[in-house]
Amino acid sequence: MKKKKLSLNKLFQNNKFLIILSLVISTITWVYMSMGTTNDTTVTISNIPIQIELPDQLVNNGLQVFSDTEQTATVTVTGSRAVLGSISTKDITVTAATNGIDSAGTYQISLSAVKTNPSANFQIISTVTPSNVNVIVDYLRETSFPIQENVVYKVADGYYASTSLASKNITVSGPQTEIAKIAKVSASAELDGILDDSTSATADILLYDKSGNRISTDLLKMEFGTVEASISVLPEKTVKVVPEFMNKPEGLNLGDDMLSVEPSEILLAGPKKVLDNTKSIKLESIDFATLSNKRYEYDDQGINIPTDCKNISNSTAAKVVLDLSSLSKKTYTVDSFKVSGLSSEYKADVTQTNMSVTVIGSKKELENLKSSDIECIIDTSDQSGTVGSVQMPVTFKLKGTSTCWVSGSYKANITISEK
Repeated sequence: MKKKKLSLNKLFQNNKFLIILSLVISTITWVYMSMGTTNDTTVTISNIPIQIELPDQLVNNGLQVFSDTEQTATVTVTGSRAVLGSISTKDITVTAATNGIDSAGTYQISLSAVKTNPSANFQIISTVTPSNVNVIVDYLRETSFPIQENVVYKVADGYYASTSLASKNITVSGPQTEIAKIAKVSASAELDGILDDSTSATADILLYDKSGNRISTDLLKMEFGTVEASISVLPEKTVKVVPEFMNKPEGLNLGDDMLSVEPSEILLAGPKKVLDNTKSIKLESIDFATLSNKRYEYDDQGINIPTDCKNISNSTAAKVVLDLSSLSKKTYTVDSFKVSGLSSEYKADVTQTNMSVTVIGSKKELENLKSSDIECIIDTSDQSGTVGSVQMPVTFKLKGTSTCWVSGSYKANITISEK
């Protein structure tokens, strides 16, 4: 009689066998797990926050604890696998011994660890790592500092660039001993390439002491860490500086022997369209009515530049030398008056019969000029409803000459009445 061979394939197709096998595996697993949970094991818990609390007296005096980072500690605990499997940093409290701190300063303080819940079923079996930490105890100070721009770049030839920061000041807070070290706040950036158009960059805020050394910001809190820097890049153009005159005789030619301007030209930067239409710039006006046959020096004549342009020369004002000493002067008695600017609702009678005026010009022109060639024009444009006897300013019109002018300020007496 032949023996039947055992077939594994048929065996695993037998439902009764599979049920028995599952029960056996489950039993073995349960026994193993039960044995494991009853044995103690050890686990290292890291990144436990360190609690540092100053004595109430120091807190009431305004002192605080400062540290460069959020300090954490590590301890080792023992217990069953089931308990340690769910333990976290919240289950352990690490504190610093601050009872020895009595004033502001830098301290090294020891650490200790306890179970947050004293009845928890695990034990702390190691000292705290690190065993102590360094802290700064100080008063909190908050100060605003001006930001100095330090954006480095290269500009193409024929262009001018200027930098402006989105914020001019920054507030920094932290220990007062660290705040006191700050001598300069800089917005620093460096751009690659050569600029021929406006752009922007993000500049880092850096702190420096009075010796120019970088200050660490680990203990400090800054209002912001970067600031936007706008770089305006504009084309350049050299233009002439031209003096401006009021009441200058049209025919009077001021040659190099009579007029000089320093600087005679300046360098402007501005939009191309504006520069293309700018051939020269004018100075503050000089009134010829205030001039005689003398030499005048104007050391601080303001330079009027076009809108949207910048004067990038060293000089912001010009010196004008006007030498009229080669001319002559002569006094005339004038009796020809004319009223101008009077409203149609009023009439004016000139009560002044004549006026003595001083005229400046070349000797030849003055010899040919007669009193009858000078007309006094009384300007009543500022009358504003005034009636009665008043004095009004006088301007002059000279006939037969285009190079002479009346020097001085004059007023004439007139009577204004309603029609």
